Amino acid sequence: MTADMGLGRKLELFLLDLLYPNTCPCCGKSLPWQAYLCETCQTELLAYPADAFCSQCGKPVHDCICGEGLAYDRAVALTVYEGAARKGVLSMKSAVSLQFGRFCGAELGKRILADDALSGYDMVAPVPMSKRKQLKRCCNPAAVLAKEVAAITRIPYRKDLLRDNGTGQQQHTLSAAQRRENTGQFSAGTVSLKGCRILLCDDVLTTGSTMNRCAALLKARGAAEVAAVAATTTQLKKTEPDD
Repeated sequence: MTADMGLGRKLELFLLDLLYPNTCPCCGKSLPWQAYLCETCQTELLAYPADAFCSQCGKPVHDCICGEGLAYDRAVALTVYEGAARKGVLSMKSAVSLQFGRFCGAELGKRILADDALSGYDMVAPVPMSKRKQLKRCCNPAAVLAKEVAAITRIPYRKDLLRDNGTGQQQHTLSAAQRRENTGQFSAGTVSLKGCRILLCDDVLTTGSTMNRCAALLKARGAAEVAAVAATTTQLKKTEPDD
């Protein structure tokens, strides 16, 4: 259960529980109506300290990709994409539950508030999803995460900064090298971002190619800094995530 849950969210979950009894999106265990995840899965997700991940690229420290010329300036990740975290991500991608994203967003929001390097940002934005894909999935997991980060940090949420034109191949069908080339489907909005510092959110950080392309687009509109915020990050030596 998260102590930062607002009254509106509590009412929403209470009413939903009357129709669909609450369960943990990671393991399926029955939960009280106001809980996002069970205690066991929460413990697993929060087992990684902040310094387990590189503060510049967001990957596990043994898989650092900082030498690849990233467009984003710093990063924060909550957990590794495996076990309960993998199941939680898939529960959002299949529109079964948004609770995993809300839990991770709240926890990441707390870490951002506690980190001087990540405080003072001006906007929170999600990695975009094409309209076709969003209609199929019923939600954009990155937006679920970003909205929760914005609510906890009280930094304005902006969904108009980037667009997914739906012209690229699905990332999960590609190799790491192909992912880096498959980023032309994104474009920036028309608003000037001169001097702005932006928290860019996504549910999974794999090769960093999507975050990198989106950060480059934001900087082309004048953004001074972009920080990558990820619910989960893959270990590059293991299987890459489903999409």
